[in-house]
Amino acid sequence: MLVRWPVPIVLSPGALVPLCVFALTFVAFSGGSKPSVLIAAALLGGVGGVISLIVHELGHVSVARKLSGVRPEKVSVMCLGAAAHLDGSYRNGREQARMALGGPEASFAFALALAAPLFFPAPTGLKVGALALALLNVAIGALSLLPVHPLDGHKAIVGLVWWAVGSEDRARRIIRRVGMGLLAVDLSVAVLLLAARPALGATVVAVAAVAYGQKRLVRALLPNRPSRQTTDRAASEHGNLSVELR
Repeated sequence: MLVRWPVPIVLSPGALVPLCVFALTFVAFSGGSKPSVLIAAALLGGVGGVISLIVHELGHVSVARKLSGVRPEKVSVMCLGAAAHLDGSYRNGREQARMALGGPEASFAFALALAAPLFFPAPTGLKVGALALALLNVAIGALSLLPVHPLDGHKAIVGLVWWAVGSEDRARRIIRRVGMGLLAVDLSVAVLLLAARPALGATVVAVAAVAYGQKRLVRALLPNRPSRQTTDRAASEHGNLSVELR
C-alpha cells in the first residue's frame, strides 16, 4: 500500500510493467546518450507515468465521493494500468457519464498544472521534463476518451444514451447494434494501417489489445463477486459497478 488518502492506493507487483513501459518510452524519446540523461529520463517516465495513472483514477474517486449510491474503495496499479475500485450503483445515466469523465478531466487538469513551469523562468531540464509529463497526461486523457469498450469514452456514451432513452438496457442494446457495425470498419482500418503505416497500425492494435486485456483481467480477478457487484467498464449491467479501469 502506498498511501491511504483519500482512498488506499495499492501497488501490486504488476505495477512494474507500466513503470518500465513509461521509463523505456521516455528513454527512447530523450534523444540523449549520457548515462545521467538516460537515468533521469527513465526515473521521470517511470515514476511520473505511474503517478499520472493514479491521478487519473483519483479523478474517478473524486466524482464517486459526490454520488450517494457509489463508494470508492481503493486505487490499485497493476500490470495493465490502474484501477479505481468502486462499490454501489449508478442511479441514472447522467451519473455514469459524469463518473466516466472524471478521470480524463483529472488528467487534463494535471497536464495543465505540469505545464506551468513553461511560462516562468526555469531551468531547461525542468521545462523539458514538465512538458513531457504534461503531454503524457494529455495522451492518457485523450486515449481514455476513445469510444472503445472498456475505456471511459465508451462508458460516457452509454451513460448519455441511457440518460436520453431512460433505460440502461435499451441504451446498451442501441450501442451494441451500432458497435457491431463499427467493428467491421475498425478491423478494416486496422488492416489498412498495418499495411500502409506499420508503426501507427501496430500502435492502434496494441491499444485495442490492452483495452481487451484489461477487461479479461478484471473478470478473472473478480470471478465470485456478489451479483449486485459487477465490473464497471468491463461487464457493468443496470448501473452496478465494482472497478473503474484505466
